[in-house]
Amino acid sequence: MTTEVETIARRATMHHWCPEADTRDSILARRNALAGLWAGRLMQMRDDTLSIYAAEVHASGTMSGSEAIVQKLWYDLNRAGVPISRDAVMSKMGELHRDAMGQLSGTD
Repeated sequence: MTTEVETIARRATMHHWCPEADTRDSILARRNALAGLWAGRLMQMRDDTLSIYAAEVHASGTMSGSEAIVQKLWYDLNRAGVPISRDAVMSKMGELHRDAMGQLSGTD
């Protein structure tokens, strides 16, 4: 049996769901995961560690904006001995954003 609270919550969700926002969030999530995989490979992480790192980057993206992701990747890469500029990381993020858009548009 559905409670009144559940019914109200479902109605609120139905009226406030925005497919454009959902798509945007999906693209950003995919981009962040791809960025984590890219950076992890540059840092020569093993597959098990690479998956964990990509998930960590993905999760940190849900709590902060793109600039924080760029900062994290730049810091982690340089700490691991991969000399890369912040601008290069930002450029790669743009490329990965386009990749994520293409990947998600192919799933419709």
